[in-house]
Amino acid sequence: MINLYFKNFNFNLSCYIGTMIYSESDKEDFIKMAAEFKNDYKLYSFKALKTYFNFNGGIASPLGFPFKDIAGFLSAKFIMLEDVEIKCLSDAALLNAVCDFVINSPVVFCLRTDKDSGIDDVFSLYLNYAKNSPEYMILDVYKTRLTFLTETRMIYSGKHGGHTSSMANFILKINALGFYIKKAPSENCGKPYLFFSNDKRFEIKIAAVPFRMNTASNGEFISKNGISINATLTDIYFYPDELINKIKIFLGTSRNMRKSIINCRYNKTSANKTAFDKISVIQDISVKEIFSPQLIIAGAGSGKTKIIVNKFLYLLNFIPSDSIVILTFTNNAAIEIKNRIASCLRSKGIKNNLIGGKISNIFTYHSFFYSIIKEFYKDLGFKSPPLINENRDNFGETADRAFISYDEIILYVIELFRNNDIVLEIASRFKYILIDEYQDLDFLSDYIIKKIDFARGAVMYAGDDDQAIYGFNGGDSFNILFFDLFFPSGKVFVLQNNFRSHYKIVDFCNSIINKIAFRYPKKLTAKTGNGEPTALVSKSNPVNVLRFKNKNAETEFIKKMFNKLISQGKSAAILARTQREAEYFETIIGGIYPDNSYSRNGGGFIGTIHRSKGLEFDAVFIANVTQGNIPHLKSVSTANRSRDALKHPFIEFLGKNAELKTGQNDEAKLFYVAASRAKEKIFITYSGEISEFLID
Repeated sequence: MINLYFKNFNFNLSCYIGTMIYSESDKEDFIKMAAEFKNDYKLYSFKALKTYFNFNGGIASPLGFPFKDIAGFLSAKFIMLEDVEIKCLSDAALLNAVCDFVINSPVVFCLRTDKDSGIDDVFSLYLNYAKNSPEYMILDVYKTRLTFLTETRMIYSGKHGGHTSSMANFILKINALGFYIKKAPSENCGKPYLFFSNDKRFEIKIAAVPFRMNTASNGEFISKNGISINATLTDIYFYPDELINKIKIFLGTSRNMRKSIINCRYNKTSANKTAFDKISVIQDISVKEIFSPQLIIAGAGSGKTKIIVNKFLYLLNFIPSDSIVILTFTNNAAIEIKNRIASCLRSKGIKNNLIGGKISNIFTYHSFFYSIIKEFYKDLGFKSPPLINENRDNFGETADRAFISYDEIILYVIELFRNNDIVLEIASRFKYILIDEYQDLDFLSDYIIKKIDFARGAVMYAGDDDQAIYGFNGGDSFNILFFDLFFPSGKVFVLQNNFRSHYKIVDFCNSIINKIAFRYPKKLTAKTGNGEPTALVSKSNPVNVLRFKNKNAETEFIKKMFNKLISQGKSAAILARTQREAEYFETIIGGIYPDNSYSRNGGGFIGTIHRSKGLEFDAVFIANVTQGNIPHLKSVSTANRSRDALKHPFIEFLGKNAELKTGQNDEAKLFYVAASRAKEKIFITYSGEISEFLID
């Protein structure tokens, strides 16, 4: 098999494709042959890697995980890894980091296993955790990445003709067109070419690269005697039929050519023409990063939605619109994203009847997951697509129809994803995933998304760990905090420019959130309000902390000032910690400003802080900021916080004394969200014991 790899390897990807080594003698033969080819070769022991990348429970920040150094450590063109053992979660995380590095690097990766000891299947190295446990799902994501790596970059045996299994499948499809594989010319040794020919000596040349995306259509050629096509190993694995269809089109084009040889560039991309909306330098860099998984940490008012919109528009230069999916939480957020994309497309002269098709894949998380169930309901044993009904006491199947709850939607998708063929079918539909409000996504939903991404890293997550306020509703901020443990090659962009609020409000927001220890390091800076104050704040401070002698006096002040601002045409909000308080203020003010009547164009809003997230106002009233209410006593009481019983498995890497999920932190984030809604002025009122958040 070693001989086959080095001497008879027809698909000349010698700088990308590796192999499995099953014995000590094969390993020695491989090392000798690597030396003969004068390639940069290194043998690594997994045990040595474990010593070098030791967590020691001392990770102090989300950017403190050591795997960013792995590219410098594994510095060779030919890499062999041996002595792999998975005895704990940190071992699995380390092997995942190696796989992530190889997938994104032009190296030959060889994995030394041991048939004699029964380890001929690398997947048997993983521990057998209980199904549906958080540990099992993390390992399942890691195994998905290993599957992707082995299928696209490694040869197991000679049974596939010396090719990877995905390449062998692709070759069969080209053979069906009447072409046979041809030995690459000697002058092309080392270059990633795959040659085919037929009896008429018409040639097909496939140039493949390991990365998940590239300007694949740029530089493709058609002539009367041959065609040249660019592809990625990802394309060959996920989209072989798409490539075959392209080959058929090119073949038809070449047959219709009248001249003996025509050399042309086909379908040049327009990547440099994407200035759809005015964005900052850091936003522009993050938008144009498409070769690595990304995490956008978007501080309050820093333009998160603008990033998502512009990312979608930029991707249209490279991939079809229907292969991009955008996921968010609410229908309102999905509509806003769709409208902003449509507006940008219209500004570029794209006709209205084309816009709908270009932006069709924008879903809420639940609606997207539900669409999977409606498609594969028979695999779940349903006779017809089940209906969502949260009001039923029992969600079983009736004589006519099955009913499921929102929570069951996620569980049913996870059950479907036990079938890898279904996962691959869904994964092959989407070449890029855009995730909104990542900090509020629950663990199981994040697992589903990572399975659909299938370890490609063709994903952009956008969110803010400082605004993770839905833990009570299942949101798991550890998804965003542990990004590096899934995507060591990923890039993290921290957006700190606040385009919404007066600089004194921004400074106040920083003072609230800086008290949290384990968070992405950032300090918001204001881009407005640094010069002359606006009419609203000209006579007083933008940040006003007001103490009243009793609740009635506090309420009367809020009512009077709120109505005054509304009458002046300003947008204003009264934000309360609890629903009961919100209802109280609606009653006092007359109920004329229900929270569902507010629009971004102005008006009044009365509601809980949770319901204000994503909105902005000229002025904000944060009522009853007293100890016991903000922070709320029930939230900070560990005895009443049963959700802490389920700890994220990765917490073990941070040490036993790490306090990451305390009610205190959650309440600080909630107060931060409330304050950061204000553009020009905040009124923070109280009449009892002052909140600890207001004490320096």
